[in-house]
Amino acid sequence: MKELFLVFFGVSSGLLVSAGVFAFIAAIGIVPRMAWRTKTRHFIRFYEDMIVLGGIWGTTAMFVDYRLPPWDWAIMAVSLLEGVFVGVLAMALTEVLNVMPILMRRTRLTKGLHWVIPAFALGKVAGSLIYYLIDGFYVL
Repeated sequence: MKELFLVFFGVSSGLLVSAGVFAFIAAIGIVPRMAWRTKTRHFIRFYEDMIVLGGIWGTTAMFVDYRLPPWDWAIMAVSLLEGVFVGVLAMALTEVLNVMPILMRRTRLTKGLHWVIPAFALGKVAGSLIYYLIDGFYVL
C-alpha cells in the first residue's frame, strides 16, 4: 500500500510540475512569437507538439539511460537545438518582463543599444564553453 501511494504521489507531482512548466511556456508566448517572426505560422501545431515531446523525452531521460550516437554532428545538432530553445525562452521571458527598457533607463544607456543583445548572447556562449570545456566545472 505504501508503494502504491508513493507511485501515485510521484506521478501526480510530476504531472503538476510539467503542467506548470508548459503553462509558463504558453503564458510568455514563445511559440506564437517565434512563428510570427519566422513567418511559419502554419507550423504552430508542430512546434507545440515538439515542445511536449521534448518534455516527455527530458522526463524519461531521468529514468532511461539514453545514449546519443557517437557521431560528432549528432551531438552538435542536439546541443545546438537545446541552446536555441534555452535562448528563445530566456529572451521571451526578458521581453515579457520588459527587462531591456528598465535596464536601458536605469543605466542611462542611449548609444550602442544594438550591441547589448549580441553581448548577452556571447556572454552566455562564453560561460557555457568555460563550464563544459574547463576541468572542474562539469563532472559526469
